[in-house]
Amino acid sequence: MPRGDRRGGGGPPSREVTVSKALSYLLRHAAEREGLKINSQGYANVADVLAWRKLKSLKVTFPEIVDAVETSDKKRFALLYAPQTDPTSITTTTESEAAAEEATSQETATAKALAASTTDSTASNYLIRATQGHSIKSVEAEALLERLTLDQPDKLPETVVHGTFHSAWPLILESGGLRCMGRNHAHFATGPSLSSALEGIEKVKLNGPAGNHKVEESAKVISGMRGDAQVLIYIDLRRALEAGCPFWRSENGVILSEGMSISGTEKEAKLIPIKFFDVVVERRKGLGKIWEGGEVLQTLPEELTSRRNPKGNQGGKKRR
Repeated sequence: MPRGDRRGGGGPPSREVTVSKALSYLLRHAAEREGLKINSQGYANVADVLAWRKLKSLKVTFPEIVDAVETSDKKRFALLYAPQTDPTSITTTTESEAAAEEATSQETATAKALAASTTDSTASNYLIRATQGHSIKSVEAEALLERLTLDQPDKLPETVVHGTFHSAWPLILESGGLRCMGRNHAHFATGPSLSSALEGIEKVKLNGPAGNHKVEESAKVISGMRGDAQVLIYIDLRRALEAGCPFWRSENGVILSEGMSISGTEKEAKLIPIKFFDVVVERRKGLGKIWEGGEVLQTLPEELTSRRNPKGNQGGKKRR
């Protein structure tokens, strides 16, 4: 198990987890209101990040920031080595040019920065960003994302799936699709495949839902989806792209979409319409397919939809 995910046998989160979560919160959601300088690509100077009150109170060090980047199982952070003549400024021309230069190869840029950190531990010479998941509206993450297009079919993932929870599914149906719910994009994973999910559901039917196949799921971490997702929404990507609904791939492999405007709704109310849903499956109680081909096959029991989402869903929000 990656160091950043150790929880000490079910007890309180480890220091690595605490630092990683604090970094994610700051870089994805809180930078502007916390007074952290962050540019349109989501980069902040590591020295400024370390000076943030939460990390400062934890006495987080530069090596711990490097460790958080290096050991994140989902590659949550990108690091950029960008020595500057004015270390107090993150929005200098030098920084912007360096970020733009490496935009097409963030994995390479991060690898170079990690290598540089072994000889240069000056925090102000590094920039850090969250790879996806931003709710900060000034962050124009598309500049560092790869747009998926029908012109390059070999680059399209076979599977695009959104994980959600029992309580959210009726709300998704009611609203007509998936919304970003405060983030800049809705998140999708490239697995598990539909056949794999259905095979797992058959095992639930045979063995009961109690175990939820924790051994199988813990063996493979999937970026873009919580491991405890109860409902899997499989997207017909090609159909969505044909209709003009944008999809992107982040540097850590997460598929993202801001959705599209729907006629007759508010201008800013974008969503990924339900007409692009291919198959929806419930995998925790062994129900299997609950939606296919534009039709509801099964209605989730109220005893499931009335329950709160599993602990860990940030802010308790129902992800729609």
